Amino acid sequence: MTDVTQILQNWSKESPELRGQVIASLYRELRQTAARHLDGERHVDLQPTSLVNEAYLRLIRVTRIDLAGRTHFFGLAGRIMREVLVDEARRMRAQKRDRSLETKITGEFVSGDFPVDGLVELDDLLTRLGEADPVYLHLIDARVFAGMTLEEAANLLQISIGTAKRKWKVALAWIKEHMGPTAPES
Repeated sequence: MTDVTQILQNWSKESPELRGQVIASLYRELRQTAARHLDGERHVDLQPTSLVNEAYLRLIRVTRIDLAGRTHFFGLAGRIMREVLVDEARRMRAQKRDRSLETKITGEFVSGDFPVDGLVELDDLLTRLGEADPVYLHLIDARVFAGMTLEEAANLLQISIGTAKRKWKVALAWIKEHMGPTAPES
């Protein structure tokens, strides 16, 4: 365990092979996090294994950061998983838009809206929220995308539990106000 912690703390200096070994040793936990993200998710066509594999490819290339430990690593992994999900939602939206154009050309009609827009809209809102106060964005990433408890997220962000609770409530209220009925639940 100490080796993993030391490698995380020296992440930017370690070889890609060593970073890959650490990620592999934490794979089961990463897959559980990915499964939580995708549980009931209809917005993207990813399976937990695919999400972890794509996150792995991105994590292994992160070289400008040293991590404080496992909690910090899982916070980063959660943020990267969110990025993967949003990229996939945008890809699906573009595909469906192209398919919709094809159906107009052939005269066929496809009804229904595409729920991937909600995920992309949420990402845009989170970006705006992060511009107002980055702690809100990091808190959402830690809680929603890394699956951390409020206490773990507060520890990661080095804020008090009281501050974390207040910021969590404000962030959820802000998202609900801007997304309306499609907003995520606490």
